[in-house]
Amino acid sequence: MTIDNPFWDAVKDCVEADSFAGNPVVGEFRLDRSVEASMARAPNRQQLVRKYCWTIPDPDTVAFVAEHAQGALVDPMAGTGYWAYLLGQLGVDVVSYDLNPGTALVTNGWHGEDLYAEVCAKDGAEAVALHPDRTLLLSWPPFQQDVGARILTGYAGTRLIYIGEDKGHTGDDEMRRILDRDWAEVDSRRPVQWWGVHDRVTVYQRG
Repeated sequence: MTIDNPFWDAVKDCVEADSFAGNPVVGEFRLDRSVEASMARAPNRQQLVRKYCWTIPDPDTVAFVAEHAQGALVDPMAGTGYWAYLLGQLGVDVVSYDLNPGTALVTNGWHGEDLYAEVCAKDGAEAVALHPDRTLLLSWPPFQQDVGARILTGYAGTRLIYIGEDKGHTGDDEMRRILDRDWAEVDSRRPVQWWGVHDRVTVYQRG
């Protein structure tokens, strides 16, 4: 099923196999071509992730998340609501929260005013406590902050879809300890990645 996905439309023509492992990436600066040629294949990452979301939502990755959502998600750090917009087109019911939703997004110093779904104002840990019956979508929790750990602690449900780096620029050590202790990996896939970024989409079941 084809869905409206302007983020993907903006980068899909720049996807290529990286020169090290052959994985699909966007924005690699390669030794076998000029800087100018590489720049021509490197969309503005900062601009796009501010406008949409952190991970490149290629069609197969969106379908993967929809398949494992089991029909209903809670997204406690929804940002622009872009994941809710994409998944809603595939029949997934998503309730979205953010500490600074809507026009208040600009107050977090990152997002602009673009909004793609209804996003309610609430702390992430408080939000997930309201929805133990929904799969938790935990996407790019802030690096070396306790947000991800607090959300996992506040969530009483049994299914989690985590989008981010393993020991890179998402979450903190406590979040990873909780994942290792309380959750068992069910499935995982590598999305089309920005060159140099090592994010994955991992599905967990409470252990």
